[in-house]
Amino acid sequence: MSLGGPGARRAFWCAIPVAALLAAYLPDLGHGFVKDDFAWILGSRVGSASELLQLFQRHNGFYRPLVSLTFTLNEQLFGLAPFGYGLTNLALVLVAMAGIYVLARSLGMVWGIALLAASLWAFNPHGVGGAILWISGRTSLLLIVFALAAAIALSRGFIVLAAIFCALALFSKEEAVLLPAILLVWAGLDPLAPRLTWRWRRARPWAVAALPPLALYFILRSQTAAFLPLSAPAYYRLTFSASTVARNALEYADRSCTFMAAVVLLMAAAARRKPRLDALERGWAVRGLVWLAGGFGITLFIPVRSSLYACFPAVGAAIAAAAVAHSVWRQASPRTRNALKVAAAILPFALVSLHRSRNVRMVRTAELSASVLDEVQAHAPELAAGHVLVLHDDAAARVNIRNAFGTLITDAVRLRTGLPSPLVWVEPVLPEWQQAGVEMPRGGPAIHLELKDGRLAPITP
Repeated sequence: MSLGGPGARRAFWCAIPVAALLAAYLPDLGHGFVKDDFAWILGSRVGSASELLQLFQRHNGFYRPLVSLTFTLNEQLFGLAPFGYGLTNLALVLVAMAGIYVLARSLGMVWGIALLAASLWAFNPHGVGGAILWISGRTSLLLIVFALAAAIALSRGFIVLAAIFCALALFSKEEAVLLPAILLVWAGLDPLAPRLTWRWRRARPWAVAALPPLALYFILRSQTAAFLPLSAPAYYRLTFSASTVARNALEYADRSCTFMAAVVLLMAAAARRKPRLDALERGWAVRGLVWLAGGFGITLFIPVRSSLYACFPAVGAAIAAAAVAHSVWRQASPRTRNALKVAAAILPFALVSLHRSRNVRMVRTAELSASVLDEVQAHAPELAAGHVLVLHDDAAARVNIRNAFGTLITDAVRLRTGLPSPLVWVEPVLPEWQQAGVEMPRGGPAIHLELKDGRLAPITP
């Protein structure tokens, strides 16, 4: 059966990973808010459109005003219905996929390999799923979207536009402070040289253009009390402990590269060809590795680990993997290429069940959050009268109050009930409460609710 002209065939192949991604995540969107989601929504509220610029004067420990802006817009559009927030995250992933595709094409990759790069990033089992289902994960997604836009603009010679997108990335997440350095290396590489060479003359225009966004970011950030390297909590404070850095390096290498390396190795095995990169492919690979290293330039030294930290660097891993895949494809026979096309059509859908299975715990946590807050809402009149709400957690359960709310249970109750200062406590006491500076509330009679078998109910005498 003919798929029509080249444009129709390209659209068909591009639709495959998109359809598989929708199948993997669309059914699991919007089951509830979790942890930091509550603080982002509360902290992003403004009285009117004229107050939107005030978001650039606020912080929640982190300085990410564009993330706050998206939560402001989400609440205006969707109220407190979590599905709309989750849909926004899924849309950002699709935009990021498109960005990787366009960037790869801008570097000179054929469209099929560019699509492979985008798909490798999107179907990586680590990071992207969390960024979709945990609404607060959009911090990484916004960083990636704007960083990709900056790289595309720079690769096409639009230096001022690249600087603007770089500023937007900076106002999305802290890891973007190394984006100018990443792109400085990219800008100095000569794509037409027979050998890989870097020249300051080529990089200098970008070096000059990158200074204003960096200066603007640091000036505005300095007007707030957002975390600094020495003022951040211990788990966010930079460490140079050899054991911590080594463990981070190994875990993040696994989370960002293992899946992509496995796909490329399987491709090489099927083609029975060893990757032999030419000058152009080496240039792509170097750019990808520079992005990978720069993306981990901060998080590598942070004690707390998160798969979300792998999302931004994994863009570089996808570009590097695509360069190696291009080498294999270039050497493959027509028959092998046809077989690889069949595998490319099947693999995204074969991965759907894997991603759905990995979604389960996060979905259950979101559902528990919604269920707990529904029960708490029934006690809103008592809370308004000054009663203390004591939630007795099921510490042995895999999904519990601690997983769903952490130290932000009070923010969650504020958001759900609309009460300005509800008195809420969790037993057993969470060790994180002391680090968060929260004290046991004092007030009137206590309402005791117990989590048992995944449901919150009053404790009977």
